[in-house]
Amino acid sequence: MYLILFVAIGGAIGAISRYILSNAIQNLSSNSFPYGMLVCNILGSIILGMLYDSLSKADFFNDSMKVFIQIGILSSFTTFSAFALEAYLMFEKADYLTAVIFILLSVFLSIGGLILGINFIRLVF
Repeated sequence: MYLILFVAIGGAIGAISRYILSNAIQNLSSNSFPYGMLVCNILGSIILGMLYDSLSKADFFNDSMKVFIQIGILSSFTTFSAFALEAYLMFEKADYLTAVIFILLSVFLSIGGLILGINFIRLVF
């Protein structure tokens, strides 16, 4: 039962962080392209990549800490359900090119960010 509490607390932290960062970045933009969400997805993937090896290899990260960070904080920070809604809304407005660009950038840059994070940690440590 305590693992659910860790997920809930981490989820709140991740969701609030995503909301604040996404809005701050979006407010800097002069158009409706969801730059804020794109940055959150990429940043979250980089952080998860950096933590991937650390969380799986380090003894001081117990299962509770892994659940708190990976499922709680990072999963709510980079949620792709919000990504899917943004893409859907673009398609609904018949803004197909922007939707396709957003989808491709989100997927490939997030995977690239994960790989970057993993390799960075492997190189440094």
